[in-house]
Amino acid sequence: MKIAIVGSGNGAVTAALDMVEKGHEVKLYCRNQSIDKFNKAIEQNGFTFNNEGKESFVAFSDISDDMEYVLDDAEVIQVIMPSSFIEQYAHTMAPFLKNNQLILFNMAAAMASIRFINVLEEMHIDVLPQFAEVNTLTYGTRVNFELARVDLSLNVRKVYFSTYDKTYLSESFDKIATLYPYMIKEESLWKTNLENGNPEVHPGPTLLNVGRIDYTNDFALYGEGITKHTVRLLHAVELERLTLGRKLGFELSTAKEARIERGYLDKKDEDEPLNRLFNTSPVFSQIKGPNHVKNRYLTEDITYGLVLWSSLGHHIGVATPNIDAIITIASTILERDLFEEGLTIDELGKGKLGLE
Repeated sequence: MKIAIVGSGNGAVTAALDMVEKGHEVKLYCRNQSIDKFNKAIEQNGFTFNNEGKESFVAFSDISDDMEYVLDDAEVIQVIMPSSFIEQYAHTMAPFLKNNQLILFNMAAAMASIRFINVLEEMHIDVLPQFAEVNTLTYGTRVNFELARVDLSLNVRKVYFSTYDKTYLSESFDKIATLYPYMIKEESLWKTNLENGNPEVHPGPTLLNVGRIDYTNDFALYGEGITKHTVRLLHAVELERLTLGRKLGFELSTAKEARIERGYLDKKDEDEPLNRLFNTSPVFSQIKGPNHVKNRYLTEDITYGLVLWSSLGHHIGVATPNIDAIITIASTILERDLFEEGLTIDELGKGKLGLE
C-alpha cells in the first residue's frame, strides 16, 4: 500500500520503518522547523532499526515538509503525534484529503476522529475520509536522531481498533490488520477510548512525585515513582474508569491485565503487585522522566484524558471523585484551569458520541 505518516516523533519514525520493512511505499511528513533532525538519516539514506532484538538497516529517506506531497495518493494516512496537536494538523491536512483515504490515529486514544471531523466542518470541507483510531500507540520505541537509530522494544499486542462510522468498520479493519496483526475489532469508540491506559497510570503518581521531580533531573516514574502507596491513587482512577465502562455496557481490562495483554508485562508475574511490575519491567523500567513538572503526563493525559472521563461521568451519572481531585490539584500546581482547557463531551458534540 501507499502509506503516509504524519508526525516525526518516536512512534511516527518507527511506523515508517516498520511499514517499509513490510514492503509498503511510505512518505513521512515533518514540520519545516524540525526537519533538520533527519539530516543524519538523509545523509546515510536510512536508519539502523533494532526490531525487538533483530537489527537491520532500513533504507528510508522520503521525508518532507510538503503536506500535499506526502498525502497525495496515500491509501492509508497514519497520524502519530501527541493528542494536543490534532486540531492544528487537521487544519494543515484538510485541503489535501480525498474521500477514499483511511486516516488511522495511531496514538493514545483521545477521540481524534471526532475532533478532526469537527475541524473539517468548521472549515466547510466537503471531503470526508474514513476515520479509525486505536487505544494506544502500536510500538514501545525510542529514536536516536543523531545516530539515525531506532530501538523498537515492543510491537504492542492486543490493540483495540474502532472507526467513527461503523458502516466501514470491517472494511477498514481488514486493511489495517494486514499492517498490524494484533488489532482487535471493537464497535464502540468509547471502549477504545477508555482502554487508553495513560490517563490512569500517569497523572496521579506523577502528581504525588512533583517534589522529587522539582528536586532532580534523574527521576523515573515507572522505576521509582509508582510505589505501594502512590499506586493506590492509580487503582482508584482505575475503578472509576471500569465503572464508566460498565455504565456504558462493557467490561474493560484492568491496568495490569491490559499491560500483560499488550506484552509489556509477563503473564507469569500476574500475581505480583502492579507497582512492582512497573518497577521491574524490562520495558517500563527503561523509561526515564518526566524531568519537569509541566509535562505530558500531567498536561496531555489530564486535558485529553481525565477531563473527558470526568465529563462523561457527569453526563451518565458515574461519580469520579479521584479523577476530579487529580484535575483540581494539577490545575493548582500548574496554575491553569485544566477543567476549562480540557476536552469535554460538549466540545466534541453530544450528537456524535452515541450516548443517547
